[in-house]
Amino acid sequence: MASFTDLREKLKSMTPHKDKVIEYTSNGEKRKYRESDDDEDRGDAEARKVKSSVKQAHIFTEEDCVRIEAKIDEVVAKADKGLYREHTVDRAPLRNKYFFGEGYTYGSQLEKRGPGQERLYSRGEVDEIPDWVHELVIDRLVTHGVIPEGFVNSAVINDYQPGGCIVSHVDPIHIFERPIVSVSFFSDSALCFGCKFQFKPIRVSEPVLFLPVRRGSVTVLSGYAADDITHCIRPQDIKERRAVIILRKTRPDAPRLNSSSLSPSIHSSERRHILKAKRSHRKADPDAAHRPRILEMDKELQRRSLSSRQRRHDGDSSENSWRRADEREPGSRYTHDHTPTRRVKMRRH
Repeated sequence: MASFTDLREKLKSMTPHKDKVIEYTSNGEKRKYRESDDDEDRGDAEARKVKSSVKQAHIFTEEDCVRIEAKIDEVVAKADKGLYREHTVDRAPLRNKYFFGEGYTYGSQLEKRGPGQERLYSRGEVDEIPDWVHELVIDRLVTHGVIPEGFVNSAVINDYQPGGCIVSHVDPIHIFERPIVSVSFFSDSALCFGCKFQFKPIRVSEPVLFLPVRRGSVTVLSGYAADDITHCIRPQDIKERRAVIILRKTRPDAPRLNSSSLSPSIHSSERRHILKAKRSHRKADPDAAHRPRILEMDKELQRRSLSSRQRRHDGDSSENSWRRADEREPGSRYTHDHTPTRRVKMRRH
């Protein structure tokens, strides 16, 4: 079986392809087509709906990006030193999230799971939005008329390593107002709409719309793109380290996490443990983007292969030892003077 060092390679070999994909460049031009005739009109219509509710602008210069990226690295270093509040940092393989201003739980921590069950943490559970985010990012967007002043009270930094991803989702409508604003840094990538993820092994369907996202660009989602179709970042679209700052406003009536949201079987002494943010033991490393990665599934295949070879080797070694014992034992087929004698049948236990 072929071994993959990057999730993007594995996905490329496994992803089923339709006959048509509608891809838009950053200036709105269609680039390529593949789709069956039956789905052509429907796919075109949905892609147009998405495209009409997405706005992009290139606001941040190379110099701006370098300065902001240095600040993101400072956030990573500060998190590695444990200087943030517990729920500010959420680590996952190939993707770390840093919540500022407001943070929210994922459904797996609650008694009821699924869309609509997300909850904001209690106020004060995550760190305040850093001053540099206001000065270098938010104020620039206000100046360019992208968002009104005072709109943002939640800033999230998603830091991706090559092959990282975020599965198809809709930003919780009961938590966040629209629009959803994101600014990209470190490298170019893409935002895909209408994909379906499958796992074991992981596969991603072709998108309804493939939207290139350039370093230093601003993407604004509202209407159909924000509410009526899922969006995701596919592993094959993260070729280098990439970070995105997501700026949103929480709804005044957004539900917050409280003790009644937890499973009734959980004792109060266990609640703090249950609410602990998911974290991996691997620290974020900005230089890791330039090193090849081996998937856990590939490691498991290698371990099984080594284990199988080891069992065969042990079996051969045991058989050889029995043969040597057969030659040494007085009751074996041959004595030391090689005189034939009665054959003894040996049993394996």
